[in-house]
Amino acid sequence: MKVMPISAVTCTDTGRVREINEDSVAALEAYGLVILADGMGGYNAGEVASELAVETITANLLPLYTDDEMVPAAELIGPAVEAANEMILDTMQAEPAYQGMATTVVMALFCDNRVHFGHVGDSRLYRFRRGELEQLTRDHSMVQALVDEGMFDTIQEALDAGVKGNILIRGLGIHDAVEVDVGVSRVEAGDLYLLCSDGLSNMVADPEMRDILRQADGRLQEAADRLLQMALDNGGLDNVSLALVNPQP
Repeated sequence: MKVMPISAVTCTDTGRVREINEDSVAALEAYGLVILADGMGGYNAGEVASELAVETITANLLPLYTDDEMVPAAELIGPAVEAANEMILDTMQAEPAYQGMATTVVMALFCDNRVHFGHVGDSRLYRFRRGELEQLTRDHSMVQALVDEGMFDTIQEALDAGVKGNILIRGLGIHDAVEVDVGVSRVEAGDLYLLCSDGLSNMVADPEMRDILRQADGRLQEAADRLLQMALDNGGLDNVSLALVNPQP
């Protein structure tokens, strides 16, 4: 596995309404690894769950970078996320105060001129390529499931009909077993990748995110600052976290 050089910026904010920040985000440029987790609202100690997810995935992946017999990158992500789920469950069992905590997670591993990614929940990975923004992950939410089943044509139609957009059907810390969606995509020169919590995606529409990335023209910190500020200006109803990544294939 050949690690791809990346430049990355991260930012996180409590938002305008919440009292604590339950998100965790980390970018390890030397390893081509970026992870973002969003402690699930309505659960206890969401900030502990999100931090455990980031720490456990990192701890499970980094030793493999020095293994003589490397496992293909595509096979690393699922077990690392499953280990995070187990760690959260074990922590709840050991600490009664943490009962009920849970988190989403989205991660990206840049190597071999590809981005390998995995996610559970509604934290997202986007790709910005040649001026257009594309969501690479698919939310594990009730509203998305109803659209997928054909009950509604669009998420907006479901929301207008009264379906709550914040009900998740997957998360870390909820069940003994967790289903991790994984994917891989070839990286092209000039690509940018955006990982974010729903505190951004619920507050800033995809076309607005796209326009900010176009105007920033590759300036990661400027783009990250503007995305965060727009989420806050639009209400900041949740914690807002994001990572912007510029890989160098």
